Amino acid sequence: MKSSDIALICIVMLSLFAMHECGRMELRKTEKSSKIYIPSCFHGACGFSLKKDCWCCFPLTTGKNWCWKEKDYPNAKQICFDQCHKSISPI
Repeated sequence: MKSSDIALICIVMLSLFAMHECGRMELRKTEKSSKIYIPSCFHGACGFSLKKDCWCCFPLTTGKNWCWKEKDYPNAKQICFDQCHKSISPI
């Protein structure tokens, strides 16, 4: 074999190894990010108005259907996040 053939084979082998390692690294990143953060509170409308004037627990993740009106509770956002627990659900 010529030295240029050996060099070409070495380059191909190194490239295949690099691609293999890159694929493994991407797989690890995907496994770590397989969870979606669902907030425990959302800013929504109280009653039938279109104005977002309440902070409410997200019932699907918290199991609570509580709302705090900003007019009655100036710190409604903080109360909501304190009272409703956060949840992480898998995809």
